[in-house]
Amino acid sequence: MKYAVILSGGVGSRFWPLSRQKEPKQFLRILSRKSLIEETIDRIRPLIKSSNIHIAASSMHTEKMKGFLKKSGISPGNAVFEPESKNTLAPIACLSEKIVRTDPEAVIIVLPCDHYVKEKKKFLELIKKGVRIAQQGYIVTLGVPPTRPETGYGYIKIKSRHRDFCTVARFTEKPDLRKARAFLKDKRYYWNAGIFIFRADVMFGEISRYAKSAYRIMTEIHGRSSRLKLWRKFPSISIDYAVMEQSTKIALLPAECGWTDLGSWQSLVEVMEKDKSGNIFNGRCVDMASSNTFVWSKERLVSTLGLDNIFIIDTKDALLVFKAERSQEIKQMVELLKQKKLYRQI
Repeated sequence: MKYAVILSGGVGSRFWPLSRQKEPKQFLRILSRKSLIEETIDRIRPLIKSSNIHIAASSMHTEKMKGFLKKSGISPGNAVFEPESKNTLAPIACLSEKIVRTDPEAVIIVLPCDHYVKEKKKFLELIKKGVRIAQQGYIVTLGVPPTRPETGYGYIKIKSRHRDFCTVARFTEKPDLRKARAFLKDKRYYWNAGIFIFRADVMFGEISRYAKSAYRIMTEIHGRSSRLKLWRKFPSISIDYAVMEQSTKIALLPAECGWTDLGSWQSLVEVMEKDKSGNIFNGRCVDMASSNTFVWSKERLVSTLGLDNIFIIDTKDALLVFKAERSQEIKQMVELLKQKKLYRQI
C-alpha cells in the first residue's frame, strides 16, 4: 500500500518576518487561501487516502497541528511531534518504522510541506511512475532541470539515462555561484527536489548499511512513548547525507511539472504575477518608477520610488528590506536577532 510522509518540522526562518516560531511557514497562506501544508496534503490526496498520510511536526506546534489534522480528516495519531529538530533522517526513519509495523510492504512517498507545483496532474503522474520504479527496489528521487544558477538548492548529477529513469553519479550540496553557473550549462545536473519514494524494507536496509547508529535506535522503538524517549539519541543529519549520497540504489526521475521550493522570499518571484516592470506588490502599495521590486504589506501603506531589485516585507511588528541577491542570508539575520535577544520579541 502507498503512504505519504509529510515533513513539517521546520520554522522557515528565510521567510522571516512573516514566518515565526509560533506561526511557521507551513501554516502561512502565501499563494492561496490555503496554507502550504494544506496545499501539500491536497496535492497528494488523489493518490493517498487520509488514513495513510503521516506528518512530522515540531512539538512546539502540537496543539495547532492536532487541530489542523482533525479538520483535515487525518488522525492526530498519524503525527510524530519532534521534541527537538534533528533534520530529516530522524523523522523519516521514525515514521517509516511506524508505518511498517502495520504494513511490511509499504511504499512511502516523502514530501516536504513547502513546495509549489504548478502542473498537479503531471506531478501525480510522476509520483505514480516513481512508485512503480520504487517497487523494483530503487530509492527514487525527483530531479528538476535547473532554470537559473541557484545557490540555495542542492544538485544531483546523473550518471546515465535509462528508459524510465536516470542513475545517479553524486549529490552536491548548495554550490557557490561559479559552480551553479557551470551546473546550469551541464545537462547532467538537476535540482534536488527533496521528494523521495521507496519501499520501506529497502530504506531500512540502506539505513542499516550507511547510518548504523540510527538503525540501532529504530530497532529499539516499541511504540509512541519509546519513540519520544529515543528521539534525542538520533543523529542530527539529513537523509541526503546519511543515505542518499552513499546508496547505490538511487534512481532519479526528471520532473518538469512547474516545481518550486518555497524556501525564501526570492522563490516567490518565480510563481507570483509581475507587472510590466517586473514588480510584485502584495497588499497596500503605491509605486513610482520601480523595477524588479517585491513588496509584501498587509497592514500599512508602503510607497516605493525608483527602486530596483529590492524586497520590502512589512508586518505588524517588524520590517525587512534587502537586496534581491541576498535573499538566502535572511537565515543569518534571524540568527543575529537571536543573539541580540530580539527574535522571541518579534
